[in-house]
Amino acid sequence: MRVADFPSNTKSQDAGRYHPQSEIDMSNLHDTICALSTAPGRAGIAVVRLSGPESFPLVRKIFIADGPEGEPAARRVTLGTIVEPGSGGSLDRALVTRFPAPGSYTGEDVAEISLHGSPVLVAALLEHLCSMGARLAEPGEFTMRAFLNGRMDLAQAEAVHDVIQATTLYQAQVAARQRAGQISRELGPIEKALMDVIVQLEAAVEFVEEDLTLDSRAALAGKMESISGGMRQWIDSFRRGRIVRDGFSMAIVGKPNVGKSSLFNALLRQDRSIVTEMPGTTRDLVSEFTSLEGIPVRLLDTAGVRASGDKVEQLGVDRSLQAIADADTILFVVDVSLKPDGEDEDLRRRLQGLSCIVVLNKCDLAGRWTDSEKNLFAGEWPRLEASAKTGAHIDLLQKEILDHLFGAQRDGILVTNLRHCRCLESAEEHLRRAASALHEGISEEFVLVDLHAGLQELGAITGKTSTEELLGEIFSRFCIGK
Repeated sequence: MRVADFPSNTKSQDAGRYHPQSEIDMSNLHDTICALSTAPGRAGIAVVRLSGPESFPLVRKIFIADGPEGEPAARRVTLGTIVEPGSGGSLDRALVTRFPAPGSYTGEDVAEISLHGSPVLVAALLEHLCSMGARLAEPGEFTMRAFLNGRMDLAQAEAVHDVIQATTLYQAQVAARQRAGQISRELGPIEKALMDVIVQLEAAVEFVEEDLTLDSRAALAGKMESISGGMRQWIDSFRRGRIVRDGFSMAIVGKPNVGKSSLFNALLRQDRSIVTEMPGTTRDLVSEFTSLEGIPVRLLDTAGVRASGDKVEQLGVDRSLQAIADADTILFVVDVSLKPDGEDEDLRRRLQGLSCIVVLNKCDLAGRWTDSEKNLFAGEWPRLEASAKTGAHIDLLQKEILDHLFGAQRDGILVTNLRHCRCLESAEEHLRRAASALHEGISEEFVLVDLHAGLQELGAITGKTSTEELLGEIFSRFCIGK
């Protein structure tokens, strides 16, 4: 990678993420790397980070500290001037902080240079550093070095990416708990219990003639089933964890003129969709992002679903039906100030089997639905009366939406990473097979194969067992400079 490529290849426009130009060379992780660690573009301050054995010598070549102290002191910010190598001309005033190994982010010697946030100055500084022997870091290379040097485990390293990508405070808090090692601590007792079972079975195989006191096969199978049950709780939490990490989409659906756009605006707390008394005002999808108690949500205001001879309106209805199919959950809006009719019933049949909340809208007006009609119409779906126009019960609707998605349990174990979920599913399957084999009287040697495989899957979550291909895939998703 050339320094001249730096400004143009860092940011993806589609997802706001940094994409790698090439994968990290696993055989070249002991040289000195440099990168812009703050966001690219113009800003008040830009931070350029170096890591590796030549970090401090390179800083000495380009940085002259103010005052008599000379080289910047460790873990103290030093003011000085960045100079161009060779000519000695001044490039910028800057602050330098040194972090000696092993007490740094990467576990190596690290230096951070804070200069004015001009892309021209940043590019010039990186050019000079590379001309003196450093190279531009690949995406995620700083964090990969931190993992390989034992500064964090793999689950913590992945959480660094989640912290950066968080769009709400709640997302950032969940990621920060995982960055602090929550997953590793929770996995510890599971791995210890599994190791205890493995040790007993290994002893039964290796010291068959010794009079050792070991648990019975049934007791060991019971322990495996208990461990497997604990992992199942983690696996089941991924549905909630995925929503916390990635957010969810919610389509607002109903026949024309039931108040869908008014409800859309009420949930957004702004007038985003046009609202009129004329049916069919919304003829295309209108989408907007918001959050509910820190959970990102993409709201979709759909065209009223009904049979229409108007070609434009029918196109809007077709797009509404597609949005219904793609949404994580649906707000099915009906107007309780009018008697239920065939259009409501027809749409209800279309939505059968989908994740819905029935919103009985316009409760501020005289109701025309009986309680029995409301109960019969909603069926097994949760229902709630509200008024999008006045805002009545909108707060209760927001709570109902989250309860519908998460259930009553909102805290506790939360798996947010698909890779972790797949490792847990594989480990659970190995334990289930091992427990079944013990019940069936199959030899301990065959049982141990599954148990060791299960333990390896758990180790893959924290990086105790990992491959170069896995590490390359994980860290390539990081931004350059992290």
